[in-house]
Amino acid sequence: MENRSAARAVSLSLVLGLLCSLWATVSVRAADPALAAKGGYEGRIRLVRFLDEPDGYCFDVPGPVGNRFTQFPLVAHTCHFDPLADQVFEFNTRGSGQLRWTYEEEDLCFEALGTDSGVNIDLRACGASAQQRFEYTGLGEFKLVGSELCIHVEKTGPGIGESAGEGQDRYGRGNSVNAQFTHLMRRLELRTCGTEDPSMSRWQSTD
Repeated sequence: MENRSAARAVSLSLVLGLLCSLWATVSVRAADPALAAKGGYEGRIRLVRFLDEPDGYCFDVPGPVGNRFTQFPLVAHTCHFDPLADQVFEFNTRGSGQLRWTYEEEDLCFEALGTDSGVNIDLRACGASAQQRFEYTGLGEFKLVGSELCIHVEKTGPGIGESAGEGQDRYGRGNSVNAQFTHLMRRLELRTCGTEDPSMSRWQSTD
């Protein structure tokens, strides 16, 4: 009996070890190699989960082509079929951990509007501000350096732990950009890393 118990204990230990290894592997693979590259990345950045948008949600500067509203908070918008300028960003290309948008005369960076959960993110002139420094984590999140806050898309549906009503998506529906509901958007905001729903905060490259 003692031998059987010992064997079972060893087997259980091996299974737990294997599960931990698999979990660690999955966690590491959640990060996109292109975004994690030391030399940086330039291109579109898309939310891993599609939510209610079949084309996915990409980082986006709000406003129409030729008249982008850089004074407004940044959003995640329906990913364009072609990579238009308002969805092409750089991350860490200059080794500074900045998310940068350059277009014609513009050279602007993501800047957190504070260090409280729920704050928006604006485009501001690139500089030395700590509010412009992000790191791309092994879980595929953009974390504000020196904080426990990561870039999320807003959740318009029920809160975490609440159930959705009949016919309601638990993540809610993105805000319509046009009358045809062909383009959707959600604001970008900072929320606590890891503890919020990861469907709303994990990002990958698309190019």
